[in-house]
Amino acid sequence: MQNLLMVLVGGSVLWITLVTGEVVNFVKEGLRWPLVAASLVLVVLGLAGMRRDWREDPREKAEHEGHHHGPGGPRVAWLLCLPVLAIFAIAPPELGVFTATRADESRAAPPKIQVEEDDYALPPGPDPLPMSIGEFMGRSFEAQIGGQVTLADRRLELKGFATPGKGGSWYLTRLQMSCCAADAMALRVRILNAPAPEKGAWVEVVGVWRPAGRPDQQGVYEFAAERVTPVAKPDNPYE
Repeated sequence: MQNLLMVLVGGSVLWITLVTGEVVNFVKEGLRWPLVAASLVLVVLGLAGMRRDWREDPREKAEHEGHHHGPGGPRVAWLLCLPVLAIFAIAPPELGVFTATRADESRAAPPKIQVEEDDYALPPGPDPLPMSIGEFMGRSFEAQIGGQVTLADRRLELKGFATPGKGGSWYLTRLQMSCCAADAMALRVRILNAPAPEKGAWVEVVGVWRPAGRPDQQGVYEFAAERVTPVAKPDNPYE
């Protein structure tokens, strides 16, 4: 039973990593191939154990099972397959609007920009420049605390899903994972000059950065929209 369970667990993880791609609903994209490797090990070990059991002398096998499990043990052990079946039957979707709207609406922590000092300036093209919401927030926060101002006078293209704010306002939102879905945090930019799309709708927003007008607005990230276009949800919805 343990060998069969290893094969099922390994096979189910291979299914969501290589076939359906649903693994990005649970962990970062970078963990896909380590999971594939671990799953292959489980499958190989499970199949090797099952082969050994099939070749074992039936009398020795009966004596072994009777000593360790008793007559009712193996039947109960089948319940261990239920978590595996749940992956196929009731696997949850990616995190989305519900997770994002639970975050504190007043302020958001600035993500860190992983760039070298010499590469901090934006490239000369294209126009508009595609940018992740995390990078936009990080560069905006850098300007708010008196650092380099790199977003001024640049048309940008941000992509995310719409979440509602207070007083009819709305945010363009992405979720960011450090490791897995359990530590996901919401990255949100307040969109100005455009009506709110349907909650949860994926959109692409072209516009310009709106600097914070007052010191007490530090940690508020605003984007003045020129155009809002519906788009398909990306294969990997996280940043």
